[in-house]
Amino acid sequence: MRKSRWLVAASICSIVVMPAITSAQADSTNKDPQDFVRDVLHALLGPHWNMFADGGIVDGTRYLLQSAANPADGKRALESATGYDVGLGAGVDILLRTGLRASFTFGSSNMNFRTSNGNGSSALNIDDVGRLKTQTAALELIHYMLPWRATINPYGTVGIQGTWWTLKETSPYVTGVGAATPFTVSPLLSFGVQIKPSHRWSARVEAVLSSQHNPFTGNRSFRSLVPGSFIDEENSVGHTEYRLAAVYHFGKSNLPGAPVPVAHK
Repeated sequence: MRKSRWLVAASICSIVVMPAITSAQADSTNKDPQDFVRDVLHALLGPHWNMFADGGIVDGTRYLLQSAANPADGKRALESATGYDVGLGAGVDILLRTGLRASFTFGSSNMNFRTSNGNGSSALNIDDVGRLKTQTAALELIHYMLPWRATINPYGTVGIQGTWWTLKETSPYVTGVGAATPFTVSPLLSFGVQIKPSHRWSARVEAVLSSQHNPFTGNRSFRSLVPGSFIDEENSVGHTEYRLAAVYHFGKSNLPGAPVPVAHK
């Protein structure tokens, strides 16, 4: 299931993002792009910047699978419940359909043990064993299907992110004692739609997919203290986030003004 989800996301983003390479010389915020210095570097210093704030939800993820102390009782999984994230960022449109954006996001999800016997049992459930928090810095290339001034504009991004994990212990069942602060660098993909009712404001609805190192695996990682033997400790875990963002655009409107009357003699 995870592989098929990534294949779909990769296909969508390859279709959306890759045309930016071939159309870069034709699609510029300038009317007649001629060279890199004038048409791209000057855009970085021009009025094409924006700032945004976003918030959303993060789907639940399984981190560990272990058997109960008595194997006859079955298996339990350590999972995160559906959590939330909030973030701030800035971007710049360097070409007519291409831009860059950088962001910082804080996320938080509650941790639970869930029975994983495949029969609907909840005998091994333990709620609220801890709270997993993330701080993520990301840099992305964004490519729009239409010129970035379009009112309704699908887009896709590809980028890289660095994530710091922290664990708030709320029970004796998981611990971060003796662990380093887990840090991982990973790729991310996203796709969404930008709605721009005015030249100053727009809104974005997007889905973000990423795969990160499992903070409960490896040397000096977070640990489960529930008795039992470990069955599965995946090296990486996938995350899907659904976000809504409000964007403020700097610069003047490029809408044409009223025609200047010409006096005839």
